[in-house]
Amino acid sequence: MDNLFNVNQAAFILKVHPLTIRRYIKEGRLKAIKVGGNVRIKESQLNEFNKDFTPRIPSLKHNYEVRKPVKTFTDIDPFFQLQGRGAGLNIT
Repeated sequence: MDNLFNVNQAAFILKVHPLTIRRYIKEGRLKAIKVGGNVRIKESQLNEFNKDFTPRIPSLKHNYEVRKPVKTFTDIDPFFQLQGRGAGLNIT
């Protein structure tokens, strides 16, 4: 007889968030059963899923060449044309 894991235990084993486990179940990637209104995952199903599972690790590379050029403000910018209380700004 297989052990049954709850969503939090399965998330701990796979090193993902519990909501990710629920999403895998909803998408049909991970098989689960309901026992007494609670979601349980069989150990054999979790082991089978874990064979092909590789958690996504966010890349730490930053592409600094893609940055947009910085816009310089001038006195003709609409922001500086605002009028009203507290909107006056003198640029020298």
